[in-house]
Amino acid sequence: MPQKPYSALSDIYERVMKNNDYDKWADYIVNLVKQNSNGNVGLDLACGSGYFTRALYRNGFSVEGVDVSSDMLNEAVKISRKEGLNILFRQGDMSTVKTLKKVDFVTIVNDGINYISPDNLLKTFKRIYSLLNKSGVLIFDISSEYKLKNVIANNVFAEDDEDETYVWFNKLYDDRVEMDISVFTKDGDRYVKKEEEQTQYIHTLSAIKELLQTAGYKSVTATNHMGGQGTSDSLRIQFIAKKQ
Repeated sequence: MPQKPYSALSDIYERVMKNNDYDKWADYIVNLVKQNSNGNVGLDLACGSGYFTRALYRNGFSVEGVDVSSDMLNEAVKISRKEGLNILFRQGDMSTVKTLKKVDFVTIVNDGINYISPDNLLKTFKRIYSLLNKSGVLIFDISSEYKLKNVIANNVFAEDDEDETYVWFNKLYDDRVEMDISVFTKDGDRYVKKEEEQTQYIHTLSAIKELLQTAGYKSVTATNHMGGQGTSDSLRIQFIAKKQ
């Protein structure tokens, strides 16, 4: 029976994702925070196994990681301890997350916003707005409408190596893509199968901008992934939303 999102993927997530220029991506995110934040205290929401949280921490930022998946947080804690990094990771939902004090920046990297339904997105942006200092900044990306409809939807992806294999089936609906993922992990002479289901929602550039402005953000910019002018077939869109 399929399990909750990122329960099956948690054990292999970083090994799989490092093939997507994660080192270069992490440097890009760190530089965005340096360029746009007036302070060094932040939250990394939908942090997953903490790859970008660790990158921010190693660059001198006082950052916490927050994720809804306990399985991913277990990986985040394990990897951070192995690397000797004293990072606080805690479980929480983006639309209701709380902090003891306001922060200078919030990052949401690699599709976190795509897991928020359109009906809940304004609430999420408002919640994050309330956590930011007066000059705070929200930095996040989305998989674009073009990517979800024309690359991911109604397609099958797979990867096979010596110790693990995953197969990823995707089906397009009006406002979302439903994903069925099977992971086969080697355990001695056998493979253990885990399954999970995910839903990514389609958010348009114009809708995101409008919701951010409604939530109170005064400055909203959108660029292509890793910078540059976005186009109609951009796969990922990077947003920077400043509170003031």
